[in-house]
Amino acid sequence: MIDIYHFSNPLSTHCLTTEQCLTNITSDIAQHTHLHFVPLISTNFIANLENRALNFSNNHRISDTSEILFNVILDFKAAQLEGNKKARNFLVQLQHELLINQKTYTAVLVAQILDKIGINRTDFLINRANKEAISAIIKDQKFAEKIMQKKCATIALTFSKENETQVLTDFSVNDLVLAFAPHLTPTVDTDRLLQNLKAYAY
Repeated sequence: MIDIYHFSNPLSTHCLTTEQCLTNITSDIAQHTHLHFVPLISTNFIANLENRALNFSNNHRISDTSEILFNVILDFKAAQLEGNKKARNFLVQLQHELLINQKTYTAVLVAQILDKIGINRTDFLINRANKEAISAIIKDQKFAEKIMQKKCATIALTFSKENETQVLTDFSVNDLVLAFAPHLTPTVDTDRLLQNLKAYAY
């Protein structure tokens, strides 16, 4: 089994492209991989912004980039309590609306995406207001700091056979396709995939 962690800036179009590519690739070898999105934010920002999360009872608009980033990550963690696959889909669609369609981040936009994905709004709001969501964000940042040399958008891969994070790389999308494509078969040889992925490590 291979755990793939994409540490990303949710407000980066490059990261959005990488997430979409990873989703497409790993769907073909789902029985051999677990895909995890880990949005990055400074832990200092979390402490400062915790009380400025968007109130979903109104249509208030946020213009400050750091506040949008925090709210997007908080949304993702709230959605994640409904399941990783739904949460990844939610994040990608929210990013697409913000980055590609240039929409303003509002509670209305988030609600529209929740409905489209099939995430219950009431459960989402309960999850979002839960202190455990903030704790989960902080846990993600500590995990990122533990295994990354520098805190930037990147991909880490953990191979269960070796029980440690072996590969840490800043794959481009082209590299991702080259690394995974030869192994996208019904019977993936994970050992060969491991060796191929290691060739792209730094």
